[in-house]
Amino acid sequence: MVLDSSKNAKETTQQQESKATFHAPSKINPQFITTFKKSCIIISNDYESEKNYLRNTYAKEDIRIYDLEELKIDNAHEIIEEAHIATTKDKIIAIFAFSYNHYAQNALLKILEEPPSHIIFMLYITARNKLIPTIFSRLVVFNKSKKTHTKPINLDLTRLTIPMVYEYVNKLEKEHISYEQGRNILSQILDSIIAHNILLDEGGLERFDLALKALYSKQSVHIALLPLLLSLVKG
Repeated sequence: MVLDSSKNAKETTQQQESKATFHAPSKINPQFITTFKKSCIIISNDYESEKNYLRNTYAKEDIRIYDLEELKIDNAHEIIEEAHIATTKDKIIAIFAFSYNHYAQNALLKILEEPPSHIIFMLYITARNKLIPTIFSRLVVFNKSKKTHTKPINLDLTRLTIPMVYEYVNKLEKEHISYEQGRNILSQILDSIIAHNILLDEGGLERFDLALKALYSKQSVHIALLPLLLSLVKG
């Protein structure tokens, strides 16, 4: 574990919306993170609980936790070296910091965008303005800092059939769902995947990314979500 005693890092980043923020349940199924195979940002007000949960969930050799007051450039270089250590199975690199030095963030940009094989980054922050906008644009964000009252998606993903999918997307088309509502529905789909421990194959992961990009390109919601929902049909 890496420790750093500096507590007075100057904030150099500005708040900006990421391409996708999901209000996550209090405990994200760890198998989902490793199956999802996507590095992510987690906004949390309770670092100690998060660290304990990771330590109790993953084998010691499968996770590397950096516990910092401030992420400095030297820490960033060490993290990059750690990420390049060859591994044949998935390894989590979890970074907990109360502030993130601007230069250290820039040093991590490339590896966050194109991590080595089997490496998954989890960046923990207490507020959105802790990271520069370019990092937010590269990673999915899970917000665990506040409770939300989003109504669960009215679709049972564990028993999904092709007729159910088309009935659902036809309903979305008739209701003229907005892009913002579409992103909220995608968030609900993700919540349901996590809650039911549904494992996404490579095709499902790709369709999730494509749905996300389509919604931010202002494609019709029902068209954007259709391939993803079809990929969740079993059999």
